[in-house]
Amino acid sequence: MKIREIIGFLDGAAPFSTAESFDNVGLLVGSEDTKVKRIMCCLDITRAVVLEAAEKGAELIVSHHPVIFSGLKNIPSWSPVRLLIEKNIAAIAMHTNFDIADGGVNDALIKTLGFEKLETLEVTQPDGKGFGAVCKTPKEFSPRELALYCRKKLGGCVKYSAGLDETVISRAAVCCGAGIDEKVMRLAQEKNCGAIISGDIKHNFRVEALDRGIALIDAGHYGTEIAAKTVLKEMLSVQFPSICVYVSESETDPCSYV
Repeated sequence: MKIREIIGFLDGAAPFSTAESFDNVGLLVGSEDTKVKRIMCCLDITRAVVLEAAEKGAELIVSHHPVIFSGLKNIPSWSPVRLLIEKNIAAIAMHTNFDIADGGVNDALIKTLGFEKLETLEVTQPDGKGFGAVCKTPKEFSPRELALYCRKKLGGCVKYSAGLDETVISRAAVCCGAGIDEKVMRLAQEKNCGAIISGDIKHNFRVEALDRGIALIDAGHYGTEIAAKTVLKEMLSVQFPSICVYVSESETDPCSYV
């Protein structure tokens, strides 16, 4: 099996053309003509992940976050890009195109939370797909109860801003990764969401949420997107049963908490 065939499948499942303009997706390191017997899937390509892939004999790593995001002016010795080249391992990124795909990262987050997807929060594609989702929660929550529920389902550390403490939440916007901007805040309120669940929430949005009366649940970038590697493994394993596909075991949340 050559990387070219794997790229074709991934492009069909989550078209690279649907990625945001700032993004960098597809084959980032290596050749389409490389033959592949083993694939590792991960959220981030770190040096530890590359070394793990090399030890397990993987010729290709498929990640959610791009190992090359913006233009490189040099490749220092600590760079995972350099290590990929040294170990002759190719890299494919499935980023914002995979966030919005059916069965992609945001859908995986919704499934993990046990929510029911009602509609897309922000439609960006002609077929109705787009960023985030408006969801029905399995029961009514207070802001604190929802934060505790998310911690139980996703693990890790969860921060929350209550909005209005007396808010009863039965609809929530779910946006994986660093998913909150001005438009998301406005759309969530317009669509009667009592809370937004995301990661990497900036201070100014926490202040704004207090005025809007919307609860913000920050489950972290890692916590809201780590399911990506499992979803990638499952879809690649089904499509290419002759290839050994596995998830990185060395990958952990880069944040520690005290």
